[in-house]
Amino acid sequence: MSKKHLIIVHGRAVKPAEQVIRDLSIKAIKSGFGRAKRPDAFAAFDEIKVSLGYYGDISNDILAKSSKTEKSKLTASDPAHGGAPCFAAAELHAAFGLTDARSKIFDKAAYKKVLNEARDARYIDELADTFSLFGALLTGGLFNKLAINVTTKDLGAYLTSHSIGSSIRSRLSVTLEKALAAKEDVCLLTHSMGCMVAYDVLWKFAHQSEYEQFRKKQDPVSLWLTIGNPLAEPGVRQNLLDGRYPEEDRYPSGQVRNWANFYAVDDFISHRENMGPTYRAMQDKQGFPKITDTEIYNCWIYDDIHDGTTTSNPHDLYGYLMNQKVATRLADWLL
Repeated sequence: MSKKHLIIVHGRAVKPAEQVIRDLSIKAIKSGFGRAKRPDAFAAFDEIKVSLGYYGDISNDILAKSSKTEKSKLTASDPAHGGAPCFAAAELHAAFGLTDARSKIFDKAAYKKVLNEARDARYIDELADTFSLFGALLTGGLFNKLAINVTTKDLGAYLTSHSIGSSIRSRLSVTLEKALAAKEDVCLLTHSMGCMVAYDVLWKFAHQSEYEQFRKKQDPVSLWLTIGNPLAEPGVRQNLLDGRYPEEDRYPSGQVRNWANFYAVDDFISHRENMGPTYRAMQDKQGFPKITDTEIYNCWIYDDIHDGTTTSNPHDLYGYLMNQKVATRLADWLL
């Protein structure tokens, strides 16, 4: 049996150290197994390899240079990346504890309690920035390229800077190429901007000449699990690596066996929820998987460090991983 290998790719915004994301993701997945009542998954999960397509040091550097507020959040250092400034782990662990203690299952009733008890007004500005970004991506032009960089500088840099985009993609492509060359059974778990990075890497594997020999030898990714995923946005699709090519040269042909997409109610990044209808043309071709779309509830909360107010975030990576439906899909892949 091929060795199982879970590769996690995080999203945008300031990030903690690489090891922190890895450890907290594992903890969140195990919390989800508990909610899913899948005790069979715990031992199997402890036997697999877990890697990250980590680019948090790149994002943190971009954001620190763009904003004093963002820079002030980077109070820790990452030993895996030369002591680069990063987000403090303590705040995330505290939020994990608050979220994990709330409910035995993340369902509509649990989420309703979150909305009744936690503040979500903090995300109005980020929501506006996100929609501004998606609109700028769709309409193009110099003015809108500037708008992209003003609203979300890390994502803007990924989309508009060849060197930064290439650096971010390489963090995943090196790990994924080694895993597939070793014929490991890979689950690629991607969140938010990480879904875009993964799509672009998979497209390169499928279409670029330097991967031709490798393509003929490798087995595809067993499961691509997307969460908080913006890939259905027209503006995003237009700006992926294959966005400028005709239909016959698009899509990551033959690189994925199964694609499972999960979207949380009120997630402001994945508000165009269903991948299936968006990528129907892709699914109609040979070598492309059927996409399953599943609605969930993300009950992640934290205490704001500035005023102590309990605040919700339905887009959070760890809140997704703690959900029983996401955990069930991971458990099915494991076993």
